[in-house]
Amino acid sequence: MYTEIHPPYAINGCTLMKAVVAKNKDYVNLYLEINGKKYCISDLSYNDATQIMRKFVQKQILPEEKNYVEVLEDDDGKVQKVFAELSELLLGNSKHTKQFLKKVKPEKMQDMEDAWLELYEELLLRGKVIELDWKIRKDDFISAVKKLSTGLKLEVNEEILDSDEDIPRWGRIINSLWTEYILSAMDVGSDSYVLIILSKEDFTRAKELAKEILQRIAVIEEM
Repeated sequence: MYTEIHPPYAINGCTLMKAVVAKNKDYVNLYLEINGKKYCISDLSYNDATQIMRKFVQKQILPEEKNYVEVLEDDDGKVQKVFAELSELLLGNSKHTKQFLKKVKPEKMQDMEDAWLELYEELLLRGKVIELDWKIRKDDFISAVKKLSTGLKLEVNEEILDSDEDIPRWGRIINSLWTEYILSAMDVGSDSYVLIILSKEDFTRAKELAKEILQRIAVIEEM
């Protein structure tokens, strides 16, 4: 389930590199300890993780700093703070969100799997996301996207989507045409797609916050 490297001395400040099978078994999370702090690159392919670890051992090279995020410590309250910020971004700053955050208060990283699923269920309840089976038909996909985009004045051109393709490829075309919004998805560790539409600014922030709590929000074509 994991592979780790402990060099005999710090290499560019790194004293540990550990690859752990991710929630989606097709990927791994890569953890690093650098200058006493813990970092993570989430959802790497096995091949990418192998290449990074090989470069570390053979050439003493670390991955670029922009590719990893600091892992929150369990005892400093940051886990709950990041989860609350992400919840407010996705749900909106409303009475319902405040009630949700009173009920769901992850205090350490081990609590995050359950809290993430609670957030997904709340988003589903509030109509902020729609869950689709991976083999859904084109017309059902378009219907879901139109429902999510209500009030956003976004166009979905059905004519340019091939019925024989799938959600990621339909999503790639849609995202190539939208300029201010992104069709993205929340990874809940299943074969289905949990679709959500976010402004570009909100998507960037949501993706960063999700990484900090070792979860994943990505553009639909990367799911």
